[in-house]
Amino acid sequence: MIRKVLWVEDEPSLRLNMEPLLESIGYSLAQAKDDASAIELYNENIDSLGMIIADVNLSGEKLLGLAEFNSNSAMLPFIVFLARQEANLAERLIEYGVRDFLVKPVTQERFMAVVKNSLERGPRAACAMDREGLRKNRSEMLVIPSKTEELSRALEWLRNRTEYIFGQVETDKYLCFVNEILLNAHEHGNLRISEDEKMSLLERDIFQREVQSREKEVDARIEISLTIDGEKVIVKITDEGGGFDFKKYINMSKKDLTDRLFSPCGRGIYITSHYFDEVEYCKGGSCVTLTKAKATADFGGQTL
Repeated sequence: MIRKVLWVEDEPSLRLNMEPLLESIGYSLAQAKDDASAIELYNENIDSLGMIIADVNLSGEKLLGLAEFNSNSAMLPFIVFLARQEANLAERLIEYGVRDFLVKPVTQERFMAVVKNSLERGPRAACAMDREGLRKNRSEMLVIPSKTEELSRALEWLRNRTEYIFGQVETDKYLCFVNEILLNAHEHGNLRISEDEKMSLLERDIFQREVQSREKEVDARIEISLTIDGEKVIVKITDEGGGFDFKKYINMSKKDLTDRLFSPCGRGIYITSHYFDEVEYCKGGSCVTLTKAKATADFGGQTL
């Protein structure tokens, strides 16, 4: 079980305040004072790390370098403390998969809401690989109940069928972005939790409680269709919800993105759409097809 957070900082006051909160959810800290020591600790603790938090006056390039290293490694959830005037740097960090930002001073409640939400979106599913009989051209389907624990099973199912194409490191990254869409189908599609409602629930640290409550009331399914076409992987995810205005998120302007940088949610679809080669919505947003080829499996090299 993952039990460590890599905390990168050059001044300990914030860490000392937040460390007991992380310990309360079962995490200890691996502490680094700069990007070089962070990378060293990252490699030493890779099997037990679950997240990176950077609260350090690194130069923009060093922070970007650490984010790029993470993007090319285990793609851990990455939270960065930034000033509001550093929105341009935040946009560049997004290119390497950094999704969560906080502005100091930050309340303990806000900090924990972002931590929990970020951890949920950074699965590191471990499963035994059984590639016997796998073919380069095939189609399969999995239908799961719309339950949180079933999403993990779906990710394991996808890992078993795609890791031999992408390799372990890229598959970890690939599944992180697929998970964004699965969570969207579950939370916003089948459970009908709106973005504003989720934001409010996260701020009050009762989001997971609400999810569990609605899961008991909702009898819905998520259909996952997988097609392997040579070294191209096509996943189609369909929920039973009423759809949503997906264009609002995929075509987000720089101003809208900047306005959302320090919100606890609302960026996942935008970031995901820039990882996949093709993202095609249908049925008003309740169905999405994600296409990724091995040759383009390099999120860090794309420009948003």
